[in-house]
Amino acid sequence: MREGQCVSTVSRLTSLPLIRSGQLKPLAVTTPKRSPFLPDVPTFAEAGFPGVEVSNWSSIIVPAGTPQDVTAFLNASIVKALELPEVKASYEKLGFVPQPSSREELTAFMKSEM
Repeated sequence: MREGQCVSTVSRLTSLPLIRSGQLKPLAVTTPKRSPFLPDVPTFAEAGFPGVEVSNWSSIIVPAGTPQDVTAFLNASIVKALELPEVKASYEKLGFVPQPSSREELTAFMKSEM
């Protein structure tokens, strides 16, 4: 990549080796908080561009009407699994940071995304 070229959005998985080798210079991350993989790189908001936020997320959703005790059990089990060091490590190897949430937090987040 030549000096002065711009990469708008790149995968952490493919860009981290280039960043660490000095072949690619990140200007900002698109997530609301700094990336633990690139702690010295500011967010777009910190760089003077508030409102620029893009992040990947995934979730497990059950059908409407699933009993509350079942959803509570699933949520607790998933949160517990995501806290296991080997599970965290497998996500981090792919460039993701697990961020478990409650049903209410996920609902609020999904509404804000829409």
